Amino acid sequence: MDQKLRDLKLEDQKPAVHGLRHSVWNQDGLQVKYPKLETDISADVVIIGAGIAGLSVAYNLAKNGKSVVVLEYRVRGGGNTGRTTAHLMQWFDDFYSLVEKAHGEEKTALVADAQRRCIDWVEKIVTEEQIDCKFSRLDGYLFPHDSSKETLELLQKEFEVSKKHGFPVSMVDLSGDPRHGKIVGAIKYPNCAEFHPLMYIEGLAQAVEKYGGKIYENTRAYTIEAGKVVTDDKKTVRAGAVVMATNSPLNHDLTIHARQPPCRTYAIALKVPKGSVPRSQWWDTLDAYHYVRLEEVPGVDYDLLIVGGEDTSTGMMAEQLLNHQPYKKLEDWTRERWTMVGEVTNRWTGQVFEPVDYLHLIGKEPLRSNDEEVYIVTGDSGQGMTYSAIAGMLITDLILRKANSWAKVFNPSRKFPITDKEVASSFGEEVVHTVQAYKDRLPGLGNEPVDIEDLLPCSGAVIQKGLKKVAVYKDAQGCVHQYSAVCPHMKATVKWNPIDGTFDCPAHGSIFDHSGKVICGPAKADLSPA
Repeated sequence: MDQKLRDLKLEDQKPAVHGLRHSVWNQDGLQVKYPKLETDISADVVIIGAGIAGLSVAYNLAKNGKSVVVLEYRVRGGGNTGRTTAHLMQWFDDFYSLVEKAHGEEKTALVADAQRRCIDWVEKIVTEEQIDCKFSRLDGYLFPHDSSKETLELLQKEFEVSKKHGFPVSMVDLSGDPRHGKIVGAIKYPNCAEFHPLMYIEGLAQAVEKYGGKIYENTRAYTIEAGKVVTDDKKTVRAGAVVMATNSPLNHDLTIHARQPPCRTYAIALKVPKGSVPRSQWWDTLDAYHYVRLEEVPGVDYDLLIVGGEDTSTGMMAEQLLNHQPYKKLEDWTRERWTMVGEVTNRWTGQVFEPVDYLHLIGKEPLRSNDEEVYIVTGDSGQGMTYSAIAGMLITDLILRKANSWAKVFNPSRKFPITDKEVASSFGEEVVHTVQAYKDRLPGLGNEPVDIEDLLPCSGAVIQKGLKKVAVYKDAQGCVHQYSAVCPHMKATVKWNPIDGTFDCPAHGSIFDHSGKVICGPAKADLSPA
C-alpha cells in the first residue's frame, strides 16, 4: 500500500454526512420537511432540484401564476447550495476582459447587466418575502496574486473593461490596513452582497408554497422527457415544461458535458477576533482564484473568516489529491495574509462546472426540437449564487414567452468562439481529460496500487479485478464493500477521493458516496454492486 495513504489520518479518510465535509451553514442539520411524491400529478412546470437554482426558478414562475412542482432527490439545499461560500459578486470571476476578448463588447455588456441585476433581484425577494437570511451589501476587492508584469496588466485591463461596462470601480491601496490581509493594490467593486444560503432558500421554499407551488423531497427524477418526468419508483409528473436545475443536467448531451469540466473547490473557516476583519469580499487573480469573506457569529468573541480555492479537477487519482493538500494550502495562504486568524473550525468541498467559453449555460436543452420545452441551468463557473438568480429571471421569461436580452448570451446551444486561443486551449484540455477517463477502463490503467487487505477502515480505492475495475470501500468494522467502478452515466471510470470519502467520475462530474449511492449528477443511478 502507498505510504501516503497509510500515513493519512484516519479522521481524514472517514466520510462525513453524504460523503462530504461540513460547511459553516449546518448543511448536515437539514431535515426533510416536504413529502415524498406518492402519486401521479400534473403541473405547468416541473423543476428537478431544490437548490438555489431550482427554487429561484420555481419562485418566479409560481409568482407569475404558473403551477409548479419541484422534485428533490434528498433535501432542499442538500447539494452544492449548502457548500457554497455565498458571494453575490459584481465581478465576473472569469474576467470581463476575457469575456470581451472572446465574445465582444455587446455580449460582455449583457453579462455585466445580468451580474448587477441578479443581486438587486435577490435583495428584492429578501425584502418582499421578509426572508431572514443575513443579506447585506458590501464591497468586494479584486487583487493581484503576485507582482508580475502580466498579473498587473491583467488587473489594469479588468479595471478598464469593468469601468467601461458601468461598474463604479476604483483602484485602491489597502496596504495601510492590515484588516484587509496585506493587500496592496486592488479593484474595488461596490454593492456586492452576501447572505446565509440555506436560510435564503428556506425562505424561497416557503414563498414557492405561498404562491401555490408544490415541493417533494426524497423523490428521485429518473426518466426526463419533454412533457413529463418519471421518478425511480414510477410516479409521473406531467408538465408543459421541464427544468433541470441539478448543477449538471441529468442527460447524455455531450454538447453540454464536453464543454464544462467539473472541478472540486475547497473551503475552510478560521476564527478571527471580532472587529479584526471588515465585512467585505476578496478575490485574487490566480487561476484558480482564492475567495474570502467574513461570517459574523453571534454570542461568542470571534467571527469566521471563510476562505476558498485551491481547485482540482474532479476525479484525480488519490495520491495526486493527497499531494495537493488543498486544506493546508488554504490555511497557509490565509495565515500569510491575515495574521490574526486562529484555529480552523470547518472545512468542506463543493463542485463547480467551468464552461470553457466562460459563460453560464441557461436556457433550452440542446438537441431538442423547438416544441420540446426542456430547460437546463448549469455552468455556474463557481458563481452559483449569482447564476441561480439569473436563471430565476431568464428561465421564467423563456417559459412565459417574454423577450429577454440575456437569452442569446447564456444560450446552451451557442457556438464556441473557437478562434479565441484561451477558449480553444481549455476545450482541448477538457477533451484530453475526458478521453483519459475512458482509457482508464483498460486493464492496468486508472487503478490505485492498493491491496484490499491493506485498506484502512473508512477508506477506499479503485482496483483491478480480472478485466474489471472495482470500487472498493472498507467500513469502520473492517467489512469490505465492492461496486462496479464504471459510472452509470456514460461509462467512464470513477476514482476514489480520499478527502471526501467519495467515488468521483472525472469525465462529467458524477459523485457517489462510499456506499455507491449517487449524490451528484449527471448520473441518475447508483454504482452497481460487484
